[in-house]
Amino acid sequence: MGILSSVFGGIPGEKGKSGIGLRAKANESGLKSFYYGYHGSRIGSNYTVVSENCKAVLKYDSGKHREFGLMEYECEDSLMEALYGLYKNCNVCSWDGFSRVNKRVLDGDGFSLKLIFNDGKELSAYGSNAFPKGYGDFIQKLDELMNPVKNACLAKYRSELIAKGINGNLNSAFAYFLQKGTAGRDMYQFHIFDENIRGNNCSFSYKSNSGEYFAEGEKSYSVTVPIKDIGLEKVRKMIDDYDILNWYDFDEAAEDYNNAEWFQVSFGFDDGLHISACGTAHPNHYDEFRAAFLSWLSEEAEPLLREKVL
Repeated sequence: MGILSSVFGGIPGEKGKSGIGLRAKANESGLKSFYYGYHGSRIGSNYTVVSENCKAVLKYDSGKHREFGLMEYECEDSLMEALYGLYKNCNVCSWDGFSRVNKRVLDGDGFSLKLIFNDGKELSAYGSNAFPKGYGDFIQKLDELMNPVKNACLAKYRSELIAKGINGNLNSAFAYFLQKGTAGRDMYQFHIFDENIRGNNCSFSYKSNSGEYFAEGEKSYSVTVPIKDIGLEKVRKMIDDYDILNWYDFDEAAEDYNNAEWFQVSFGFDDGLHISACGTAHPNHYDEFRAAFLSWLSEEAEPLLREKVL
C-alpha cells in the first residue's frame, strides 16, 4: 500500500513530512557513506557502504543470519560511484527530510536511508508504510546493484563457518518431509529440544500412505522426553556422515516442485551453531540422510515416544 503513495501523492492514514521535494539540488561532492535499512513483514536487514582508505567496504547486518553479527566485506571500488549515480538518477535528493508513517497499516514495509557526502553534508529519509516519489524504481535498481554484493559477503562468511566444522553438541533437532504429486503422499515431522525449556519438548507426527517406514495411517505424539534419552548422538553422527554442515542455508526449488518432496531441517548445537536447510530441490546426500533419519525414527525414537504415551 505504501508504495502507492509515491504514485498518487499520499493515501488515507499517512502523516509526516514529505521532504524537500522540487527545491532539492543534488550534492555534487560525491558519496562517503550510504546506509539503507529495511523493516517490515519480511525479515529485516540493514547495511552501510563506506569509503575507507580509498576502498568501498560493506558492513552488513542480515536479519536472517544473526549468527554472523555485523559482517564486513571489501567491495569493488566502483560500488560507491554506482550508489552515487543511483542517488542522482533517481532524484533521491528530493527525499531529504521525508518522514512519513501510515498507522492504519498494521503489517507492511518500511525503510531508513542515510547518505553522508564528501563535504560532510547528510541526507536522511524514513518511511513506515509510506514511501517517497520514485521509491519503487529506486529500490528495484538498488537491489539489482547490492544483492550480488550481499550474497558474496554471505558466501564468504558461510565458507568460513563451514571451514570451522561442528564443535558443539546437538541440543535440538527439527525435520519435516512432505511428498507432493508423483513423489508420493507421505508426511513426517519431528521436533525435539531441551526439556528444561518447557514440557512436551518432543513432538512427532506422520501420515503414511506408502507403509515404507511406518504402518499405513496417521499418528502424532507430544510428550516430555529427556533429550539424553532420545538418542540424538545417532542423529549427530548422521550429520557428520552425510556432511549436513554443507547444507547450511540451502534453500532451492526443484524445477517440477509440484511433484517433489518438500523438506525442512534445523539442527541446533550448544555452541550457538544452527544448521538450517529447506526446499523441493535436494542437497548432496539427501536420500541417504533421509533414509537413515526415518529409519532411526521408526526403529528407536517412535517406540520410545509410544512408551511415554502408554
